[in-house]
Amino acid sequence: MKFNLQNTRSILVGVGRSCVHYLVAKSDCQACLAVCPSGAVILENGRVQIDTDACIACGACLFACPTAAIETPEPPRRYYRDTSLVMPLSVTPPTVDELLMWHAQLQIRAVEFNIALYPDWVVAIAALNLRLKKLKQPLWAIVPAQETAIDKGRRHWLQLKNGENQTGSVTPGRRARRASFPETSEYQVIVDKSRCFLCGACARICPEAAIQMDSESMVLNSTRCTSCGCCQEICLPEALKIVEEKQNSQTVLPLFQNRCNTCHRSFSCWSSGASQCPICQRHVFGMRES
Repeated sequence: MKFNLQNTRSILVGVGRSCVHYLVAKSDCQACLAVCPSGAVILENGRVQIDTDACIACGACLFACPTAAIETPEPPRRYYRDTSLVMPLSVTPPTVDELLMWHAQLQIRAVEFNIALYPDWVVAIAALNLRLKKLKQPLWAIVPAQETAIDKGRRHWLQLKNGENQTGSVTPGRRARRASFPETSEYQVIVDKSRCFLCGACARICPEAAIQMDSESMVLNSTRCTSCGCCQEICLPEALKIVEEKQNSQTVLPLFQNRCNTCHRSFSCWSSGASQCPICQRHVFGMRES
């Protein structure tokens, strides 16, 4: 559904210049739009904006952004005690990406609540445990709320002192998730050598340095990839592809430095026997012969 800006009472440009839409004009990244439950995130004229009237401050966009570009709203603050999230809970449950941060940063392993009051949280915890199982991490438990816990939730709304429960938030974004689970990645960059010119544009634009090139090799570090898509979008011959595949290592692709028989300039190549640079290969009638 197309959003009509004329009917918007308040628009906040809450996205910084690290957004991939600033880095690559033709980017089709919609990570924040895809997770927003209220339609508050808008992509208009190649720029991401946030409708402050529609935003419910759930923070889903913060945890989905591959480059940590979302500046508003603030990460949701939640209540916890020891290793459990506790009531009162938000009506809208957190995304799996946010719960993973609670798992890694504050070692939360359970949620204490009344299932009848928060049925959507049950679905969220089930989705989280599926992800944790793939990551070979401890699963979360759902603990029935005790009457004392319910009373503590009521005490909060009455602004009475509650010394045991704490409030806090976690660091959002796929960068934070990558740092929290450095031993693995959910994404992998694949290079089609038959298409790649070895121009180096992908390595220069990657904000996470997941692709690195020098005269001797191209290094694809899957543990640094956040699937922002910048490399894929900027690749002119469409030689790069990002796939969802759990990896825990980096791939080193050896390169060779040869001299082109046509233009007599040095160039990087995949084979020691390459005799023409990529540019001369695509010119006909000896246009680059010296």
